[in-house]
Amino acid sequence: MRQRLLVTAVAIAALAGSCVAYSSSNTSNPRRANTPPQTVPSVQTMVIAPRPVELTQTGLGTVKAWKTAIITPQVSGRVMEVPFHEGRTVEAGDVLVRIDPRPFQAALDQANAKMVQDEATLVSLEKNLSRNETLLTGGGYATQQTVDNERAQVEAQKAAIAGDRAAVEAAQLNLDYATIKSPFAGVIGLRNVDVGNIVTTSTNIATLTEIEPVAVDFTLPQVDLSLVQAAGPNPAVRAFDQSGKKLLSQGQLDAVNNQVDPTSGTIKLKARFDNKDHKLWPGLFVQVQIVTKTEPAAIALPSEAVQRGPNGVYVWVVKANETARLQPIRIEAIQGSDTIMASGLAVGDHVVVTGQYRLADGTHVTEAAAPLIAQAGSVQQ
Repeated sequence: MRQRLLVTAVAIAALAGSCVAYSSSNTSNPRRANTPPQTVPSVQTMVIAPRPVELTQTGLGTVKAWKTAIITPQVSGRVMEVPFHEGRTVEAGDVLVRIDPRPFQAALDQANAKMVQDEATLVSLEKNLSRNETLLTGGGYATQQTVDNERAQVEAQKAAIAGDRAAVEAAQLNLDYATIKSPFAGVIGLRNVDVGNIVTTSTNIATLTEIEPVAVDFTLPQVDLSLVQAAGPNPAVRAFDQSGKKLLSQGQLDAVNNQVDPTSGTIKLKARFDNKDHKLWPGLFVQVQIVTKTEPAAIALPSEAVQRGPNGVYVWVVKANETARLQPIRIEAIQGSDTIMASGLAVGDHVVVTGQYRLADGTHVTEAAAPLIAQAGSVQQ
C-alpha cells in the first residue's frame, strides 16, 4: 500500500514539473524585436516640387473714393430742376441742378447796358479832348488846364469801362453758376433738396464720389515697412472681403504715409484699384494683401502637413522603401493653408499630408496622392 502511494506521489511531482517548465519556456520567449511594425493602410502624400510663390503681408483697410465732391451752390436761388438719378453714375459735365436763372440774366443784361453806356461816354470825351488839343496847339483857343482835365476824364472813363467788363464777367459767372454740373465722372449720392427749395451757398445738395479708380487705405505693422520699401515703387495689392476668402479686386500700391503712427505702431498705406466692376464701394471694410516678394522656385506644402512637437517643427516623409520617417524642418513663411520651407526638405520628397497621427518611425505605409495644390500661391512672411 505504501509502495503504491509513493509511486502516485512521484507521478504527480513529475507532472507538476513539466507544467512549470512549459510555462517558463513560454514567458521567457517575448515578441522578437525584428517583428515588422504594423502597416498603416493609407496616407495621403504629395511630392515636393518647386513652384513660384508670392510673399505677402496682410492688413485691414477701408475703401475710399478716389475723389469726393460735396455739391454746393455758388449762388442762392430757387431750384428749378434736379435731373440726376440718385445712386447713378454721372459723367463730367452732366447737369445736376438748375437754379432759377432769371435774376442772374437780368443782372448780366444790366451790366452789359452799363458798359455800353460808359463806352459811348468815352467816345464823346475822347472827341472833346482831340478838339481841345488841336485848339491848344493851333491858336491858343483852349487852355492847358482844359486839356489836362479832359485827359483825366478820358482815363477815368476807361477805368470805369474796365470795371464794367469785370461786372459783366461776374454776372456771367453767376448765370453759369445757376446751372450746377458734375465736376468729374462718378456716382451721385442721395439728394438733400427737391424742386422748389431755396438753396444758398451753404446748402449740401448731394455728394459725388469717383469710384473708377477707387482707393483703399490700410495699415501694416511698422516692422513690415522695410519689406514694403524693398518691394519697389508699386507692388501688387489684392483686396478681399472681410473674411479674407473672396477676392474682390487687384490693384497696386499708390502711396506710403510719411510717418508711423506712434500710438499704434502702424504705418498707413494707400492702394489704387481700377474697380471697373464696382465691387469696391466707398466705406467697405476689406482685407488687403500686398505682395512684397516673389520666390520663383519655393518649396511649399499645405500647412496641415506640418506638425509641432517638443523638439520643434517636423513633417513625416515616406522613404523609398515605403516606411515613414520623421523629418525636422525650418519654416520661412506661413499664410493660411500654405507653408514655405527654409530647409529640411528637398525636391522629390514624399511628404505625408493627412494621416500623420498613426505614424511612427519605420511604419510601413501605403501612399495615396493628396489633392493637387495650385502651382502658384501667396505666402505670408
